Amino acid sequence: MARTMVTPLQPKEFFTGIWKGEGELSPHPLLRWVVPKERIRFLSQPIWLSDVVWVAKERLEFSSGDAILRTMFVEIVGSDRLHVTADDMPLGADIILHEKGFRFTPYYIWPCYRGRRWRLKCIDESLIDENGAIHDTIKMFFFGFPVATMALTVARI
Repeated sequence: MARTMVTPLQPKEFFTGIWKGEGELSPHPLLRWVVPKERIRFLSQPIWLSDVVWVAKERLEFSSGDAILRTMFVEIVGSDRLHVTADDMPLGADIILHEKGFRFTPYYIWPCYRGRRWRLKCIDESLIDENGAIHDTIKMFFFGFPVATMALTVARI
């Protein structure tokens, strides 16, 4: 019998275990003299609270030594849709699930950089490869101007 890969359309099975990965934050070319390119390490652990709600504890470590600790709250609101909020994403977003991955509806984050909070609009899409790894690309904008792209490859460990 052929084994089928679990997809995001099966969120209870897919979003379990510890997810770990690496990537890069690449600033827009016009900003590279102010904002350096940085390597990123990522770790996420879900804590299921019910059959439809969980908390994801996430940690992003940057090559500069900075780290972001965030708590994301996730709820299954439909067969192909999740709703998420986080400490740095208070207005939240929906996640649209499909067999090849998932995408977020556009959302705003309020990250802290060099002691100041910035409001960034994000376009976020994640695709799954044949080995089950997630390739996440987040494009960030400040008042419509593209400021950075974060690319992460994450796998369940």
